[in-house]
Amino acid sequence: MAEASEHGDASDLAVSTPLTAADPVVLVLAHGETPAAVRNARGHLFEAFVARLLHAYGYSAPTTERLNVSADGIELDVVASHELSGQGAVAECKAYTSPVPASMLGTFHSKLVTHRFGTPNAQGFFVAIPRLTSSGHEYARKITAHDRGFHVLTATTIADLLHTRQVIVDCPLEGLLSSDPAVVVTEHGVHAACLELDASTRKPVRVVVWAAHGAVPTTVLEAVATAEYAQGCPAVDARGAVSAPHPPRAEAPPLIVSVTGSGSDFEYHLPAAPKFFVGRQRLVAQLGRALDDNAGVLVLNAKSGWGKSSAALRLKALTAQRKGHALIVDSRTATHKRFVTDALSLAARQAQKARVLSLPGDASWASLGSALQTLSTATWHAGPLVVFFDQFENVFTDAELTREFRDLALAARELADHVLIGFAWKTDLVAWTEDHPYQLRDQIRANATVLKLGPLGASEISILLRRLERAMDEPLARDLRTRLREYSQGLPWLFKKLAGHLLREVKEGVTQEELASEALNAQNLFDADLAELSPAEHEAIRHIARYAPLPIGEVMERVTGPIVTSLLDRRLVVQVGESLDIYWDIFRDYLTTGRIPVEDSYILRMGPSSVARLLQQVVADDGDSHVRDLAQRMNTSEKVVFNLSRELRLLGATAYEPNRVRLLPDIWHADDREDELRRRVASSLRRHRAFTAFFALSDRAGGATINAYARELPSAFPAVEVSETTWIAYARVYLQWFEYAGLALQRGTTWQPAPEASPGTGNLLGGPLRRRLRGGFPHDAPGPSLQLLLRIASGDTTVRETERRTAAPLLIIGALTETNGGYRLRHDGLVADGAVVPSELRRLMLTVPGVREGLAVLEADPRARPHQVGQAVREALEASWVSSTSDVVGKHLRSWARAAGVDVQPVHRTESVQPQEGLF
Repeated sequence: MAEASEHGDASDLAVSTPLTAADPVVLVLAHGETPAAVRNARGHLFEAFVARLLHAYGYSAPTTERLNVSADGIELDVVASHELSGQGAVAECKAYTSPVPASMLGTFHSKLVTHRFGTPNAQGFFVAIPRLTSSGHEYARKITAHDRGFHVLTATTIADLLHTRQVIVDCPLEGLLSSDPAVVVTEHGVHAACLELDASTRKPVRVVVWAAHGAVPTTVLEAVATAEYAQGCPAVDARGAVSAPHPPRAEAPPLIVSVTGSGSDFEYHLPAAPKFFVGRQRLVAQLGRALDDNAGVLVLNAKSGWGKSSAALRLKALTAQRKGHALIVDSRTATHKRFVTDALSLAARQAQKARVLSLPGDASWASLGSALQTLSTATWHAGPLVVFFDQFENVFTDAELTREFRDLALAARELADHVLIGFAWKTDLVAWTEDHPYQLRDQIRANATVLKLGPLGASEISILLRRLERAMDEPLARDLRTRLREYSQGLPWLFKKLAGHLLREVKEGVTQEELASEALNAQNLFDADLAELSPAEHEAIRHIARYAPLPIGEVMERVTGPIVTSLLDRRLVVQVGESLDIYWDIFRDYLTTGRIPVEDSYILRMGPSSVARLLQQVVADDGDSHVRDLAQRMNTSEKVVFNLSRELRLLGATAYEPNRVRLLPDIWHADDREDELRRRVASSLRRHRAFTAFFALSDRAGGATINAYARELPSAFPAVEVSETTWIAYARVYLQWFEYAGLALQRGTTWQPAPEASPGTGNLLGGPLRRRLRGGFPHDAPGPSLQLLLRIASGDTTVRETERRTAAPLLIIGALTETNGGYRLRHDGLVADGAVVPSELRRLMLTVPGVREGLAVLEADPRARPHQVGQAVREALEASWVSSTSDVVGKHLRSWARAAGVDVQPVHRTESVQPQEGLF
């Protein structure tokens, strides 16, 4: 057996007016051996029913032009002629479970006007079951006011017509507490029905069916009892039933679970309660406007852990401020269509207890339609009623259940003066593109005010950091504060998870220095959660994760009570009604897939050349060095050594050991140490948000310049707030590491993703690693650098720490290479007879981007001013320099060009335009 048609596209609900009466339900029930056979039989029954309706208006049996029966509804197009006048008529029938939109009405009227070109004065019948939307009714009134040949039939007018023709009659039982009247269409004829209600719960206890004359066939009663309309209640013939109220069915109470907020700032197992809600003023304002502007339907979309549930609880607080009532429902307990009506019933009864509204005396919770009718006739005393369905992505696995929620969303727009229906589902799901329920999901969203949540910003993370300090009862070390900003990525759940970890570690005596040295990430923390479990607990939690939410009874068939209790006590598993689920969907995904949807997000501040200085000293110590020794030999501080070694820990090359820097054994004992180090760095960077941002920019723009990439990085680090020049510095460092790892290639001033298996650039453990160009070449006069070059060429390779800036230009052009003990000359022909060879110097200078273009200006005009030379370099590098930077680069490049044998003359003097005074 099958029940009546469902709703198709109902996107036009612009006008919100209250429901005026309960719409009769039209049930088309048919037998069939297969679903296809049932659909075919229902279609033909509906054809015969429409023919009967048209016959009541004097038309002969119609001819079907189109019949479509699907899960979305029954659609029928027919043509007919009047039996007396022969006047033609066309009819279009839409039988859905939600109101038919005005757009469909308008499309049919346009077809009718076109049809009249060949058949003048043809009548038009638009059958809208259950009815039109409020805007559709308004549109219909405008059409019928000017077109007397246009008619609209709704479920109510159809029922009235059938009643007038005595096809159906009033219920023979008197004093029946009922709702949801129905017209039942079967192969045995047309009957009437209704749902009999329990006096206290106002839920259906049985279906009463009756014929206009005589008894209802048993097959009809069986068909009605198995239809969704009956909701499992028995069907009885009214003429043979007693009029006394039927005893209520024994059924479990509705499993409606409210969302609970946290009891502290860093209780990451629960969403933030309103008192712990941080920032997001724009979102809070949008939620307030949704309440004040009678939005009707609200959708919160965000990725996992971005705060949808916390925002829903904040909406509840805003509703209370407006003297309304809100119920935030955990949708994971939704398993059948009745859930929707039960949720509305619970919310309305709570609101009545809170004196927000008074329910009517004929209140009915028999179905979604009667529940909406009850709310429409309630007396309102205060603010709005909000019913919000959280964790809604779980509903999408059931198309029929999703359709019921869709019908609620469409109808709720007509109750928007007092009711707000909300939904929250995560957007990091694989979207449906061909099958249900993507269409139903999109219809909900198309008729809603959609708010998208993003990560927390820098100021909001600052608030949380201050709260963390209060919870720790000590100030956070600067380095640890920075790490928390970077690692949390502005994600509320991840910050709370990291903060909870820090609080536990500090309580156990771990120092902040040790915590700052950790490469914090969510996977490590989840691994720590699992490390405490026994093998049996491991098996249990993975089983729950695979099938969650899972009824407790099913879990107990595989898992012993003590194990379930242990997982609940550890709060790795939570109870949702009569089911068990993993405490967080991200943790559930990790258990089932081994991955988490969060990339690494630390900031690298030291480039490969800086880290190479440290690594080469560590290599000299057989891969294991003391921090103090490294600082002394490198003529720097222990803090600098710590910062350099931190980059190596983040990239997976070293592990934290107090006061030591030691390469991991897998690197030190590898056949090719550099290759193993490069492989580990590449593996780490591929999991990094910065690399994803670089790859996306390159794909979009055909490459990435430093400045363009710097503009992308803030979106990868939403909780970090630094200056534009600092982002440029970070961008340069990342690009250098991508080059070293073989993930990017530089082409002029642009970097592009490298092909797979690219070898990478430079060597960190030994050998040449060319110094990178920063802001153009050169920034200093050549004299001191060339004197240093001659000194090194003479055999004095010792270079003081204060001379490193002097050596930098020579490293940039490749004249020198850095060694463990200092520097050495890379090109023997560069110095001859104690002097620099100009032609060789010029050849090396031309390898630096921008120099060729600057020298070309001087070769064309030896008296070119510094600004002209610097401008040429800036344009070649596509750099965003201020004028003073161009002047400095141009000034010093003129001096280097002279040393390289280029004819450089004094600049042109600006001649005075004033007449010279004299004796004559």
